[in-house]
Amino acid sequence: MTELTRRAVLATGATGVAVAVVGVPAGGAAAVVPDLAAPAAVAERAFTKDAKLYRRKRFKKHRKQRFTATGPGVRIKLKLVDVSNIPLVTKGSNRSFELTFTTKRPGPPQGTYELKRRSFRRTSLFLVPTDASRRRYRATINNR
Repeated sequence: MTELTRRAVLATGATGVAVAVVGVPAGGAAAVVPDLAAPAAVAERAFTKDAKLYRRKRFKKHRKQRFTATGPGVRIKLKLVDVSNIPLVTKGSNRSFELTFTTKRPGPPQGTYELKRRSFRRTSLFLVPTDASRRRYRATINNR
């Protein structure tokens, strides 16, 4: 079983935490990660375990579409605006890429949220706000 600590998240930096670490642990078993938003008690939630859900071609066909991101006390509509390359990674990689989402109203802090929409299997993503207004988010998927 893979565990992710608050210290590990902070040590990697804002965009350094790859979805591969949070959502797709080695061996294909579901990761159980502490809820970093819970200040006193550490709640555990299960995350997406199917590596096939983290592929560029899957997200690319949903570009410009709206998703709902949910988490503890959070439900917000996001629009996928870009599927791009990660610097210093093979261009066009199907396994390593970045997703950029926007929202019309200020969103939640960085954290792991479940992304869903019609005809799209629920998928856990670690979303990081990239602007002070928290209306633009990035998710890095790095399955090298």
